[in-house]
Amino acid sequence: MGIERLFEYIGNDENRFHGVCITKGGKEIAALIRSPESRRYPIYSAVKTILGMGVGFLVQEGRMDTEKPLYRYLSERQRRLIPENRREDFSKLSVERFLTMTVAGYPFRPQGESGWEEQALGADIAYAGCNRFEYSNFPALLVSAAAQNAAGEDFYLYLCSRLFEPLGIDAPPYRKTPEGYFYGASGMELSVRELARIGQRLLELSRGGGYFEKAVSPVINTGKSGYGYFTWADKDYFYISGKWGQKCIAFRNSGVIITYLSDRQEGDEEAFRLASDLGNQFLQN
Repeated sequence: MGIERLFEYIGNDENRFHGVCITKGGKEIAALIRSPESRRYPIYSAVKTILGMGVGFLVQEGRMDTEKPLYRYLSERQRRLIPENRREDFSKLSVERFLTMTVAGYPFRPQGESGWEEQALGADIAYAGCNRFEYSNFPALLVSAAAQNAAGEDFYLYLCSRLFEPLGIDAPPYRKTPEGYFYGASGMELSVRELARIGQRLLELSRGGGYFEKAVSPVINTGKSGYGYFTWADKDYFYISGKWGQKCIAFRNSGVIITYLSDRQEGDEEAFRLASDLGNQFLQN
C-alpha cells in the first residue's frame, strides 16, 4: 500500500523526517510523528503561503485588492525609499505580480540586520514590461509591509485572529523584519499537525471561489510547476512548501491532505513522489 511505503521511507532515521500526517475531509486517517508530537520545527518558505492567506482575508474584508498597485498600500515613508526615477514604473506593479513572484530582478534574500525595506524598494528590478517568474524572498517582504498597512494593525496579530486562533493554534514563533513587522518569507515554526490544519483551511477556503480559489490555482507556469499566490499549484493538487522538505500537499477532488516536515538539505523528492502517488491512489478509489 502507498501509506506503508511512505511511512517506511519517512520512518527511516537516516532520512531525517520529523513526521507525516494524512487527513481526509479534515479527519486524520494515519500519522507517524516523532515524539513529542506537538514539537514545532522551522517551516522556512512555507510561511509565504500563510502570508498569502492573510492577504486573502484582507481581500474578503475589502481592505486590499490584488489588481491594484502594491504602491497604493505603502506608507509615504516607504514610497520615498523608491528611487524617484523608478517610482512611476513601480507604482504600476499590481499586488498580484508580487504574490506570483513575477517581478524579476530581486536578489534571493535581504542582506544584513538592517535596511531591508531600503534593499527591497531600492532594488534594480524589472518593471511593467517583464512578468517572468523569479523566486525571491523580497516579494513576500513587500507584500507583508503592504498588508500590515492595509490591515491597520500588526499583521502577525491580524493573522493570529483570522487564522491561528480559529484553528486552535497557539501563536507560533515567527521572524520580524528589522523595521519591526512580520517578515512573511521565512522564520516561522509549526508542528506537523498544525501545518496540516492550515492546509485543510486553505483547501476549504479555495472551494468558495474568489481570491482563495485563484491563490491555489496555477496562475503562472514556472517551467517546472504551476504557481498561484505564494503557493505551488497544479491541476489536481496544490502544495505549501519549505526549502528543506516541509510540505503540505492538498488533493482537490479527494480532499486528502498529506503533510510532512523534515530537515533534508539535499531535498525531499522521494517523499514528494511517494506522497503524490498515494494521493493519486485516493483519487482512484
